Amino acid sequence: MILPYLALSAGTILILAAVRYKVNVGIAAAVAGLIVAASSGGGTAVLTDSLSEAVVEPSGLTLLLSIAFITMIGNIMKASGALDDLTRGVCRVIRDARVVAFILPSLVGLLSVPGSSVFSAPLVDSVGRSLGMTREQRVTTNVMFRHGWYYIYPIYAPLLMIQQISGVLYSAFVLPGSIAALVVFALTARTVFRKEPLASEPGSSIDDGSIELPGCSDCDSAKVSVGAGVNAGAEAATGPGAVAAVSARLVCSILVAASPILVVLLVGVGTSINFSIATALGALTALLAAPSDRPYLKEVARRFRKGAISGIDWQVVGTVAGTVFFGRTIVNSRVLASMTVGTGSSVSVLSLFIFGFALPFLSGFIIGSHLPAVGIAGPLLVPLLSGLPNPAGMVVALYMAAFSGYLLSPAHVCFISTVQYLKADVRSSWRMLWGPGGAGLLLGLLFWAVQVAANLM
Repeated sequence: MILPYLALSAGTILILAAVRYKVNVGIAAAVAGLIVAASSGGGTAVLTDSLSEAVVEPSGLTLLLSIAFITMIGNIMKASGALDDLTRGVCRVIRDARVVAFILPSLVGLLSVPGSSVFSAPLVDSVGRSLGMTREQRVTTNVMFRHGWYYIYPIYAPLLMIQQISGVLYSAFVLPGSIAALVVFALTARTVFRKEPLASEPGSSIDDGSIELPGCSDCDSAKVSVGAGVNAGAEAATGPGAVAAVSARLVCSILVAASPILVVLLVGVGTSINFSIATALGALTALLAAPSDRPYLKEVARRFRKGAISGIDWQVVGTVAGTVFFGRTIVNSRVLASMTVGTGSSVSVLSLFIFGFALPFLSGFIIGSHLPAVGIAGPLLVPLLSGLPNPAGMVVALYMAAFSGYLLSPAHVCFISTVQYLKADVRSSWRMLWGPGGAGLLLGLLFWAVQVAANLM
């Protein structure tokens, strides 16, 4: 029957059109799932089973709750000023501007909030000026150092979603993702950090080899010397005891500010507790932690009002719910079952390339978003992997391909917002991304090829 394939094609086109015309992707994916279910010939069973698996059964419900609480954590941390406290604390400890340029966007990236690179852009701009970076180098610094962690960041929404769609455990992503992240970071550093700094731009506020970070104009400890060591400025202390006291306060301040994220990682990854509970504890920690000059109860109420009540990004939650439902309808309808060739678990290399690499990369590249790219390609690939000796590796390759497309996309909102803030040249900035980002893409392709050989030969 050709009808199921027409329905699948129509559903995929519908999702891409929704992205193109800025319609809620979750709604489009849900409608696409309904189209696939209606054409499957399986009656209402396909629809009800898919809906239950996406939003009712423990795995689907855990994913949706986790995503909701993760977005809440990011917004509470912004409302409470914890992110500012975290960046200031780190910058008082680390005095090498090159290290600071790496850490600042990375810290912002931990929030995992779409478009949040705009928060780190002014910080990277100040550090970059002191190092003599061009505007385009500063764009690359902000984008690449913010996103490189997402190869392996365990509370990143697309990574959580592909695990739920495929059933592949997080551990399968750690080694290949770590290698890719290290390569991307290393090549980014080579691109943006010069042995001989370029001349600082006219108008730079840095004339003495140091930078003053935004939000720290009232404290000398916020000044970071270019090329200085970690202990630079310790001479200002009156003795070993004073240095220890300062260090203790800094460590405490950093730990308190980072406590919501640490709680999620320690509880969610380090224990067997349901991940949604871990993220809920993280949100509660963000609400209650980090001291303030305001009365404590009033401050908690303010954070609850500004960060918790309106803190859940329902668009992200809806996108995840809709794409997971779309994926389950494809699996339950078995619309792709006939794409297998031969007998048993044998599948064509072409189908694995299309659904396991080309489609996720192109989806991420065209859409400029990782979440819908994984949501489109994941459900199409997973049904083809049944019976393969190592299906987990193919899923990891899909994730890396989708992430590469997203990272290199000129439609990537973090890239666009950073270019606009820094007033950099768009084309030059985009070309500069292809050095480190292209290396990540090639590593993903190599990993995909190794997995094809391991599964089909």
